[in-house]
Amino acid sequence: MMSGSNSISPHRMPRFASTPGISVILHHVYFLRYQLMKIAICDDELSYLEETEKLVEQWADQRRIDVTIYRFSNGDDLIQAHQSYCMDLILLDIIMPLLNGMDTVRELRHDHQSVPVIFLTSSREYAVDSYEVKAFNYLMKPIKADRLFDTLDEFRETFLSAHEFFTAQTDTGFCRITLEDVDYLEAQNKRVLVSLSNDTVIEIRELFSKCEEIFRLEKGFFKCHRSYIVNLNHVEQFTKTEIRTKTGANIPISRNNYATFKEAYFSYMFR
Repeated sequence: MMSGSNSISPHRMPRFASTPGISVILHHVYFLRYQLMKIAICDDELSYLEETEKLVEQWADQRRIDVTIYRFSNGDDLIQAHQSYCMDLILLDIIMPLLNGMDTVRELRHDHQSVPVIFLTSSREYAVDSYEVKAFNYLMKPIKADRLFDTLDEFRETFLSAHEFFTAQTDTGFCRITLEDVDYLEAQNKRVLVSLSNDTVIEIRELFSKCEEIFRLEKGFFKCHRSYIVNLNHVEQFTKTEIRTKTGANIPISRNNYATFKEAYFSYMFR
């Protein structure tokens, strides 16, 4: 394993995940898939870097998860590597020279990178700022194994959900769609229009009520209107009457659903 401020240090743990990315089922079609998890650790103090890496390895080993760990000692190298490797999770120290952890995440968010970040720090003063950049969690040093493991378990559930597939019938056959690619769903008569983040719209022959069973809040979706279900991760902004997604789509919110939507959105995004 390499170390140092100017190197990427991938560490592949050759094991298969015991919990596959469980696919959503429509029409009793199953898709099972193993996911390699790419985790970056960035800390300018070598002792903390090595300690955190060891804990992540222990966590992955106990849960038999296939993980690649990348080590960095500064935020600039992390940002450059993320552009090439697209990390699934970043464990990031805040107090670092030159580009600190908080500014590193701001740079990532500026480039529309929604990668989950767990801050590791010896100071509580950045806790409020961590909400601003939508951090997944904020852990105090020295890192306690059980606290880190619980946080990584929470992330794993999100990670697996993001890689879930569903398959549905169309006029020409069947199609398979990844949940994280879904921007929103719209009910039209006895069919459903599935709008994706790449501006593609797929018409599926499925009851909206069936989709409600699949696109639930714990999966990151919310039924904001009797005819619409929106992906909370794709929400750009919202008012009392409308949601704008990152694709520019405008989704109505029912008057009776606004308060519930607002609570669900902030609870989910800052969980």
